[in-house]
Amino acid sequence: MKPHFHIAIALIWRDGNVLCARRRDDADHLPSVWEFPGGKCRADETLEECVRREVREEIGIEVRVTGTRPAITHDYEVRTVTLHPFACEIVSGEPQALGNASIRWLAPQELQATEFPIANSSLIEELKSSTVR
Repeated sequence: MKPHFHIAIALIWRDGNVLCARRRDDADHLPSVWEFPGGKCRADETLEECVRREVREEIGIEVRVTGTRPAITHDYEVRTVTLHPFACEIVSGEPQALGNASIRWLAPQELQATEFPIANSSLIEELKSSTVR
């Protein structure tokens, strides 16, 4: 049986662009692709606690959760992931690439042209057509 990970991800908007981070080249799963900041939920934390912790560790900012989107489950060959997207706003700090190779603010129409994990496909389609930021 392959492992199933619950991943909390942050959708952080500024001036109509969403914050994205590129995974390090030596990442154990899907190296060098772009993603929304976030990561695996620990057994002792809620999904909201997870997204705040992961953003703090990876991007160096404090965020407040302002909303949620439906969870997305995707089966990869060696694992299953359920993405839990959270709309977040920056409470303090300025984003920096602490746990990633780099970060960028991308306009919604730029997301599809950027290499993201396949699990993000439906979310990216929604973000491109959504006016909710």
